Amino acid sequence: MSIEIRDLNYTYAEGTPFESIALKNINWKIIEGEMWLLLGKTGSGKTTLIQNINGLLIPKNGEVIVDGLKTSDKNVNIKDIRKNVGIVFQYPENQFFLPTVLEEILYAPKNFGIEISKNELLEILKIVGLTPEFLTRNPFSLSGGEMRRVAIASVLAYNPKYIVFDEPTVGLDYNGRKKIWQIIENLRKAGKTIIIVTHWIDDLISFKPKVLHIQNREISFKGEFNDFIMLGEEELKKRSISLSEKLKLYYCSLKNNITLEKLFQY
Repeated sequence: MSIEIRDLNYTYAEGTPFESIALKNINWKIIEGEMWLLLGKTGSGKTTLIQNINGLLIPKNGEVIVDGLKTSDKNVNIKDIRKNVGIVFQYPENQFFLPTVLEEILYAPKNFGIEISKNELLEILKIVGLTPEFLTRNPFSLSGGEMRRVAIASVLAYNPKYIVFDEPTVGLDYNGRKKIWQIIENLRKAGKTIIIVTHWIDDLISFKPKVLHIQNREISFKGEFNDFIMLGEEELKKRSISLSEKLKLYYCSLKNNITLEKLFQY
């Protein structure tokens, strides 16, 4: 199964003086089990693209097809698409509105008509590294990292096949980021299809996801992580990607055929 995006164009306020083109000629296929990194500077169209993927936005031009279901097909129940494509938004804690962690986690499944057993709930808590004691707490009393993990749990609760993480570690300290990446790694090993939207790629060296880069609302690169890095510093700068010292070191290792293990053992 897969998500297929065919000749997608998206324009906001089309036909008005405020018309703004957000995406142009996007063609992208995400096969079940893959991990993708979606890159592009602010305003490039990343958010518009992920909102088209799960039917929050419906294209007038082009198609988005999730496991054979077109988001624009009026005969398709859009909930059948949305419950298969979960999005963990940037700063998802800003969307909390219920008094307990338990209610936050159960809200989306109830909306989709999904019942969760106690054992399933405990397993979700285990996946995100929270104990049952958190269920009775007010989500606004938690730390930033804990709130982010509750947000992930609320998506896992309806068991989507595809999960989009929009800047999953923004605003977190080192330990918080490390825990989030471990959750994502575990989900990947469990067979989830992962799409990560971010400006920063240092933490993704060990994942080596496929890369889709958008520039000027169009695809400027689609392919393997190492091939993207091997474009070189100057070419990546044209795509608004700055190489950190870690990425420069990784680029040198690729040029000189040094393995990742050897690179970081020093």
